[in-house]
Amino acid sequence: MVDKHVLMGSGSINKALAWLAAPAIIGLVIQTLYGLVDSVFVGRGLGEEGVLGLAALAVAFPVAHLLLSAAAGVGVGGSSYISRGFGASDSGRVKKGVGNMIIMAFVVGIICTIIGLVFLKPILFVFGATETTLPFAYNYMFWIILGCTFQILTVTINAIVMAEGNSLYSMSMYAVSSVTNIILDYIFIFEFGWGIQGAAIATIMSQMLSVLLLIFYLYKISKLKFSLKWLKFDKTAFWGIGKVGFSEFLREGSLAIMFIIVIWNVNMYGDDSSVAIYGLINRIFGFVIIPAMGVVQGMIPLTGFNYGAKKYDRVRKILKTASLWAILISFVLGAMTYIFTAELFSLFITDTALIDEAVIAYWIADLSIPIVAFQIVGSAFMQALGQARASLILALIRQFSIIPVLAVIPYFLGLMGVWVAFPIADLLATAITLWFVLRQLKSLKKEEKLHTMYEMSA
Repeated sequence: MVDKHVLMGSGSINKALAWLAAPAIIGLVIQTLYGLVDSVFVGRGLGEEGVLGLAALAVAFPVAHLLLSAAAGVGVGGSSYISRGFGASDSGRVKKGVGNMIIMAFVVGIICTIIGLVFLKPILFVFGATETTLPFAYNYMFWIILGCTFQILTVTINAIVMAEGNSLYSMSMYAVSSVTNIILDYIFIFEFGWGIQGAAIATIMSQMLSVLLLIFYLYKISKLKFSLKWLKFDKTAFWGIGKVGFSEFLREGSLAIMFIIVIWNVNMYGDDSSVAIYGLINRIFGFVIIPAMGVVQGMIPLTGFNYGAKKYDRVRKILKTASLWAILISFVLGAMTYIFTAELFSLFITDTALIDEAVIAYWIADLSIPIVAFQIVGSAFMQALGQARASLILALIRQFSIIPVLAVIPYFLGLMGVWVAFPIADLLATAITLWFVLRQLKSLKKEEKLHTMYEMSA
């Protein structure tokens, strides 16, 4: 049996990182995989309208991401609140936190549903839908928004599971949900002929299953012994969760703005098929960068633990190891997608001319995959050391550095300039991240010297 404290504090960094990161990577792979399968089924299942369906999914993505950001806000805010309760052995705080997390999930879900359904068409137009893609995007997002409360409940209750340290159940739940989604996708799109709305209904039904599995956990597996009596509004708990959660919502939700601005540019210099290509590039890139995201989720607690223990040299080694892991794995996966790019895109679309166009776009747009991996690690390193402002700045730079580049390059190069903007923006964001990290390492060195002097004088 692994001794967590020994492994994190003095054991092999590679082993500790693998132990912490593996569940996160597997969970992220599972979640991303069914998004890719969704796109395959839509692209293939809609026949001649497949490209329009894929373009609609690309337009719908920022809306769906905002819903996910709202869910993440409740989950992160609640997790932070109840984790402090666990640490202080304050069962009253934990019970109030869990109860008010679930209350907030329902409140946020209802608000998102009402606003989303009332303003869905204008929202989709603002987000980049055209007259031809709007019907597809609307039919998809109508069902997603209608069932968004289940998504928010899934993320919220899963945060409780993770706060208890049961990552295995969380991973298993997502695996069952994802497999269910894929099966229902096939049935609804190919057997029932429901088209793109079939993909949305499959997603909602799989999220309903997730909620049922998580409720089962709360009642039958969790050490908390959940009771409906906990569902009582508490002002301190509710606003404590909301304060942290709103910050997370802004952090995650800001990414949607970048997606929207890119889609505007793609529409300006291309057409619906270009938007479909952009959507697929995003899907594939998201899959390739997953290991870096998983490494980061393992690195943050490992770095924080050792920084708190004043083990500065180990902190530096963790940064070096995590960076090396993220860059190498992303490079290998990226290289594989470069070798088999045409085969990858042929899973989604059949038009050979469009596949050729997509291959060139992908080769250019995702040229900077390895340095993006470092940018993600660098931002997380700042977060792990408690440098919240610097971490937020780096996260926003990664998302918004493309905006000034898009204002210039496409003007001269057209649609090709949109794809070229991605590696330029990534290079800029990574350079800024490197500067922040090097400055923080110098600060860490000074802190280490002061700590050594204090120990010697004590």
